[in-house]
Amino acid sequence: MTHEILILYGSQTGNSESAAHEISSLLPSKLPPLLNDANCDVKSTVMTLDDFLEMHHAPWTPIVIIVCSSYGVGHAPLGARRFREVCDAMLERHGYDDRSSTRFLEGVQYFLLGLGDSHYTTFFRNPTVMDEALSACGALRRGALGKADASGTGEEEQAKVIERWIDAMWGDLAKVVNELTTQSEGQQRLQRAQEETWKLCLELFPDWRPASTFALSSMFVPAIMVVLAILYHLLVKI
Repeated sequence: MTHEILILYGSQTGNSESAAHEISSLLPSKLPPLLNDANCDVKSTVMTLDDFLEMHHAPWTPIVIIVCSSYGVGHAPLGARRFREVCDAMLERHGYDDRSSTRFLEGVQYFLLGLGDSHYTTFFRNPTVMDEALSACGALRRGALGKADASGTGEEEQAKVIERWIDAMWGDLAKVVNELTTQSEGQQRLQRAQEETWKLCLELFPDWRPASTFALSSMFVPAIMVVLAILYHLLVKI
């Protein structure tokens, strides 16, 4: 069995990008010894958060690792600005509503390492918004929320915090992989996660297009069928 892990990042100065690629490079040696199934294969794909939306059209996987910083006054860094807009929309429209209809990311489990600089009053704002938005829509964060401060000194120096977070992640990541099944329900959840993300992107970004016209049309087939059924009954009555 092969498990695909997405490693997504947003980076202004390159630190988050470097951490994301470090996780990917360590994965083949660090994770397999911790897995129950010796035949289990795990591979990773690294990309920016915005490329995840724009170039790859939100192909959610059961496991997502996010490394992202704050920039300026709590804004998203390069490569994560559209993803932040999607997160803001998630919180605005869904908030912490527990209805199942709003929890479209329930098939997703994620790890989040945030970077920032505590010299700014909005330190860690962007990773916090991402964490709140994903959680509000049903995704489950595993492991500790990483908080690496560029102004940290000594043992709290940013690079050391990043290394400790990565080292601690492997055990939690192995647990998640060991828990995963191949049930069709999981694939259905991921498909719904992608479709609902498409809807948000279509509303927020006029230039955004899903992967294919066929894929987009499949989102609206149920609604079209309902409309046709209503029209049919009206015509029969006439």
